[in-house]
Amino acid sequence: MTVDEIGYRRFTPPPGAHELVDHLWVVRHPAGTVSHEVLLPDGHGLVVVAVGTPGVHVDPLTQRRTPDGSGVRGLATRAVVREQRGPAARLGAQLDPLALARLGVAHPVTDRVDPVETLLSPEVAAACAAALDAGQDEDAAWLLGGGLAARFRPEAEDPTLALLEPVVREVLESDGLVRSSDVARGAGLAVGTLHRWVVEHLGVAPDVFLAAVRFSAFVRDAVGPGPVRPEDVLGAIRWYVQAAYPPREVERFTGQSLQELRRLERGIAEALGTAVGG
Repeated sequence: MTVDEIGYRRFTPPPGAHELVDHLWVVRHPAGTVSHEVLLPDGHGLVVVAVGTPGVHVDPLTQRRTPDGSGVRGLATRAVVREQRGPAARLGAQLDPLALARLGVAHPVTDRVDPVETLLSPEVAAACAAALDAGQDEDAAWLLGGGLAARFRPEAEDPTLALLEPVVREVLESDGLVRSSDVARGAGLAVGTLHRWVVEHLGVAPDVFLAAVRFSAFVRDAVGPGPVRPEDVLGAIRWYVQAAYPPREVERFTGQSLQELRRLERGIAEALGTAVGG
């Protein structure tokens, strides 16, 4: 089954959730199918409610396989191949980079999936799953967005987040093609202060955040929105590697060195059982 055949719907966040959620989505995998996609490190956290057959994450660099289902994840720092057998459905909220901090999650951990109850009450999580299981995708998305909004307490927000907001917006709007020192200067912050706040509220150093956004933007420019086919990622990486750009330019535009891109290419191909170099 190809990613093009997966049922993918995207929804606007409900009132009260716009400061927390970039968008909501539902993906459906029919029974008797196996699909793969690449999850990109795009600088955003994620909340997922899943029903049906659990999925599997495959780390391209180690080939380690870990179960994937409902949960909350902070910012990802590396691409992961996701394998899914149907029947299954997943409801997701792509979070604003500062959403976890706004929701009171202290020192968010990247690349780790925590229980979905970290952000949702058991009742809301169960209602989302029930709506998803019943095929009521829009209702499920509304429940998830509303459940996150109900937890939000703007009056209790750390005041440093208001100062960090324009920094995050500039990074996202520029596709990460800025230097952390320039961003700090533009925001009137000392480089050390910016580093401390980004680590505290996003869970990663500024350069790691920039690299993740660059890589995601590089891939999205080639493949477009929605689920990402591993074959398309391989094609984008191979094209860029074979274009023989200077190493510094490669890292500047993709967030990864030539060596890192080649390792990722080999790892994705191995996870799919595909020969490298096609």
